[in-house]
Amino acid sequence: MRRMNRRTVLRGLGAAVALPWLEVMGRATTGENPTSTETANRLAFMYIPNGVIGSKWFPDSAGSDFEFGESLKPLESLRSDVTVISGLNRTYLTGEPHSQAGSCWLTSAKPNERVDGVNAIDATLDQIIAQSAGVATPFSSIELSCNSFIDNVEPKIFDSISWYGPGYDAKSQNDPRKVFARLFGESTPIKKSILDTVLDDANRLNRTLGKNDRRKLDEYLNSVRSVENRIAKQKASKGSIGKIDYKLPDQLPTDRGEYIRMMGDLMVLAFQTDQTRIATMMVGPERWETPQFYEGVFDKPVSHHVMTHDTKEDERVAKIDRFHVQQYAYLVNRLKSIQDGDTTLLDKCTFVLGSGLGNGAQHSYEQLPVVIAGKGNGAHSSGTHLQAAKGTRLANLWLSLGNMMGLEIDQFADSTGTLNGFLN
Repeated sequence: MRRMNRRTVLRGLGAAVALPWLEVMGRATTGENPTSTETANRLAFMYIPNGVIGSKWFPDSAGSDFEFGESLKPLESLRSDVTVISGLNRTYLTGEPHSQAGSCWLTSAKPNERVDGVNAIDATLDQIIAQSAGVATPFSSIELSCNSFIDNVEPKIFDSISWYGPGYDAKSQNDPRKVFARLFGESTPIKKSILDTVLDDANRLNRTLGKNDRRKLDEYLNSVRSVENRIAKQKASKGSIGKIDYKLPDQLPTDRGEYIRMMGDLMVLAFQTDQTRIATMMVGPERWETPQFYEGVFDKPVSHHVMTHDTKEDERVAKIDRFHVQQYAYLVNRLKSIQDGDTTLLDKCTFVLGSGLGNGAQHSYEQLPVVIAGKGNGAHSSGTHLQAAKGTRLANLWLSLGNMMGLEIDQFADSTGTLNGFLN
């Protein structure tokens, strides 16, 4: 069978849908471009605001025999695929602690540089990597947000973790319909399903594929259809939201967990079709006090930020931490379920979950929560609790990830070296 180009897409009226890796596309061979899909790493960051309750998060013992903290229990079935990291710290300078939490989480500036005049914001790790790794894909990076609130009281510095440089944030997209259209090339207004417009092309292709590729193509198109249907349902349910007894912004999904999973599924589809290899996703902004629903956790909207400042609320805050981990676990399982060449898409990913604050009530920059899923094509360890030595900088991990993604650098921000015990 003739080899198919990796960039083949399904086409229809005004739309083009990228394809996942199929056996007919062949395998990378010695001497091929090192940025080929077979050998490429994907790197994603999922940010949770306002820190966590450490006593419910961190395991008591290091190594592979650790027990997950209560908040991390949703990852139990994924033990061999995740690494829990503890002991990482950042430097806090005088000023508003939340403004430095997310905006400086991935920044390449040293804490005392104050590059933008207020906070140490400079180009972030994801954008630096995207300048090189991103040239191999249609999109150098994607930036997603699960925040549909418009609150002019808080500036963008509380709602951005990805920056091109001081004063220039990589504006995140919070509308799943726009992300879907961007990824799948909708160039003209389409009244019906994007998949329906390319169905004839898909059927023609299907007749030329082997059994395994037909199965993979069907699974992939079903995944795209599922996301498309969920977006349509979200839009249809918008009219009923106004019955809730507090002010809601336009287009807020009724189910917060579904909103996070929907945006995450779009990230997975982007990785699966090699639309990009770099992604960031904010679960929510720092400090904003607008109440939100946490389905299955509370029976009414609550303010995560306000709750973190009342130590009597630690038990309830920990439930929100676990809620966020549940959404992360869902996405890790999605990546793990997708075959990519001889292994899974998860094995070719490094998927970071974390926060720029340790403890929200204390505005602590110590003992930052970090969980990493995937194996980075065998570049780093998994299935362990890695307890960093006292005083280890978070930037040591970022330097390690930068080196893994091909950056030839010896320092990142205030790093003192790569993270001991992480890279293989």
